[in-house]
Amino acid sequence: MRLIGSRQAPTRGTHGHTIARLGSAIHLRGVSHWYRSGRSQVEALHDIELEIPAGGYVALTGPSGAGKSTLLSLIGGLERPQSGTVMVGHHDLRTLRVDELAAYRRATIGFIFQHFGLLDLLSARENIELAASLSASSRGRLPARDLLEEVGLLDRAEHRPGQLSGGERQRVAIARALVNDPSLILADEPTGNLDAASAMRVLDLLERVHIERGCTLLVVTHNEAVAQRADQRYRLDGGRLLA
Repeated sequence: MRLIGSRQAPTRGTHGHTIARLGSAIHLRGVSHWYRSGRSQVEALHDIELEIPAGGYVALTGPSGAGKSTLLSLIGGLERPQSGTVMVGHHDLRTLRVDELAAYRRATIGFIFQHFGLLDLLSARENIELAASLSASSRGRLPARDLLEEVGLLDRAEHRPGQLSGGERQRVAIARALVNDPSLILADEPTGNLDAASAMRVLDLLERVHIERGCTLLVVTHNEAVAQRADQRYRLDGGRLLA
């Protein structure tokens, strides 16, 4: 792998995206969010106060249904909070229009999911190139083969997901998430479908990406061993955030 660097001297590209890259901390102030379930209203998050420094490595734990994925969706601009403020850099996500939120996601966020989200009919290279074709700016795109080399899978570039192990598929998903050189990586249970050895390799890779690129890394996990590797740890329980 070509990932090298140190926490003391992180590097970060600048590509002049329409939506600016992350330049400061993430701030959540008084954030609450709820869903309708029949005639009932279910509170997913209650009065969340959270600060994540730029370049930080944060783990979020808690039981199923605690609101972890909802919190990730709000920071990622996939949903808007019913109340409170979500600031990422200089962007108040609650006030952005739908098209501005889409541009923010394309320019700023790298999403990684538990179930990989790869298209079965496409090769590893083609999955990454598809993501690149949807990117905010052609200048910001990183070549698929370079990204596969970065995650140690250049020799598997033409393999389809069904021909790859779970750990390899997640490494392709990480490469795809890096296509726009994101300043914020949101990983929702990235090791949830992996055996212990593959999980540790994926975490090693994520941490190297975090250090080399100087990006902010937020990992949602049920696994306390995974959470212990982060610089900051928080727990969600019943929609309430605990340090």
